[in-house]
Amino acid sequence: MSDFTKICKDISELLPVAQKACRLFLEECKKAGLEIFITETYRSQARQNYLYEQGRTRPGNKVTWTKSSNHTGRLAWDIAVNPSRYLYDETTLNKAGAIAKNLNITWGGSWSKEKLDRPHFEVSKSWVEPKINNTIAKPVLNETDIVPYPGKVLKVGSKGKGVERIQRAVKSTVTGVFDNETKEAVMDYQERKGLTVDGVVGQITWSKLF
Repeated sequence: MSDFTKICKDISELLPVAQKACRLFLEECKKAGLEIFITETYRSQARQNYLYEQGRTRPGNKVTWTKSSNHTGRLAWDIAVNPSRYLYDETTLNKAGAIAKNLNITWGGSWSKEKLDRPHFEVSKSWVEPKINNTIAKPVLNETDIVPYPGKVLKVGSKGKGVERIQRAVKSTVTGVFDNETKEAVMDYQERKGLTVDGVVGQITWSKLF
């Protein structure tokens, strides 16, 4: 793939060990009723570099924290949630992450705050298919996942954990400060969901997000 703007979604482009892990993961997610799909598998180093530049030397939100990714080694894949729900619905991604953990697949949602990447999954070359426990593990919750509705609207100028959670949900840069970038991302979400488009997160928008 010479054009680094093109996205590869083909599981067969992964190494055999990752193909097996990915297909098993998708199978278990389907059994659990999770409606997800693959958004990217193999990624050339040129594309990885291109994505790393976004939000740094190129306009847009940051989409990756590293130039060294297992996507380039054909050992990683990304997912999203079917459009009936928000593409990066945290509840669904957390459930997928719990399934991945049960399969000894590394989930980006278990990484540190600076590296957090819920749609990302990967394996090592030494991955071996585990004996599957039919009891699906409970979703792994991150600190921001247990923040209740704060009881007041969140808007430009607001700060704190609630704002961080909103920023993760709408794929805005996570700073903990509700800025204009966050407002625009919230407005995009509100428009998609048929809500009042005001860039303010009240109880209705919060309940739709989480």
